Amino acid sequence: MDQLELEALILKHVHRANYQPVKPKVIAKKLGLPDAERAEVRKAVKRLAKRGKLAYGANHLVQPADPAKQKATDIIGTFSRTSGGFGFVRPRGMTHKPGEQLDIYIAAKHTRDAANGDMVRVRLRGGKSSDHDRRQRGEIVEIVERETHQFVGTYQPRSGFPLVRVDGSVFSQPIPVGDPGAKGVLEGDKVVIEMVRFPSHSHEGEAVIVEVLGPRGAPGVDTLSIIREFNLPDDFPAEVLDCAREQAEQFTEEISEDRLDLTATTVITIDPADARDFDDAISLEALPNGHWRLGVHIADVAHFVPPKTALDREARDRATSVYLPDRVIPMLPEIISNHLASLQPGQVRYAKTVFM
Repeated sequence: MDQLELEALILKHVHRANYQPVKPKVIAKKLGLPDAERAEVRKAVKRLAKRGKLAYGANHLVQPADPAKQKATDIIGTFSRTSGGFGFVRPRGMTHKPGEQLDIYIAAKHTRDAANGDMVRVRLRGGKSSDHDRRQRGEIVEIVERETHQFVGTYQPRSGFPLVRVDGSVFSQPIPVGDPGAKGVLEGDKVVIEMVRFPSHSHEGEAVIVEVLGPRGAPGVDTLSIIREFNLPDDFPAEVLDCAREQAEQFTEEISEDRLDLTATTVITIDPADARDFDDAISLEALPNGHWRLGVHIADVAHFVPPKTALDREARDRATSVYLPDRVIPMLPEIISNHLASLQPGQVRYAKTVFM
């Protein structure tokens, strides 16, 4: 099922006369989709909410968008909170004239419990934020979509009270956590917390520790902290690996008629010996007229990613490989990224080539 079909199916289900607001995973179950499709349903709901076709209610339950609650002056945008508690919203999809202040100023008391990166709905209040700053003022009336519910920080109890200082400037104050003993956490450990209640100007928030990464500064903990902080993907789902293996089984070193055979040409990869992957190469040939012909060869990765398959969807969601100091989180399974689409010496490989 492709993206548009899934979105249409979800909209039809949510707009049924007897629909009761539920979470995305329940929608997936009601639609008879397998567990492996739950993540796709969740992403589809987020896309529809961003476009104003669905909305999130209490407890993140999915409900039809209510046009009556959306005034014509409301603006959707991304929120950024400062250390002083106030913040700014960058409107989505709006253009501005040179010199015009685009961000909307949100006073601390009007930020609700929005966190950095959240998609929010803003209602303009009139006036400017100050004599010096000509930004418009507004108030957040709805959290349209949370950027994330999980954060990485350091466990730092104070006077026996369990607290986690979240990395970066997402929250200006430590977040209280309940029952830290359940995870055996020690002071100074890097941890992952799940927000139960986001902090606002009127309350300090509340979270629970869901994972202990290890002592701060221990080998591998910093890398793991980055992976968790940016919600980088872990292992590939089984259906994605199956699709990749199928591509490997179908691959042969026979060169079809629609491809140019360059196996007799000296082609050199330009990646250094210690590179994480080898997908760029060049060739150089002297021409009879004294000119040179340069060939630029890029591994034909797309050949191994059939459209609308689980492999295609996973690659689109990951968007790119992520390079960390001690590891790579690949966009495609290693059987493709480090084998089929790796320009290895003495091996027939497919490439996209430009001669100039």
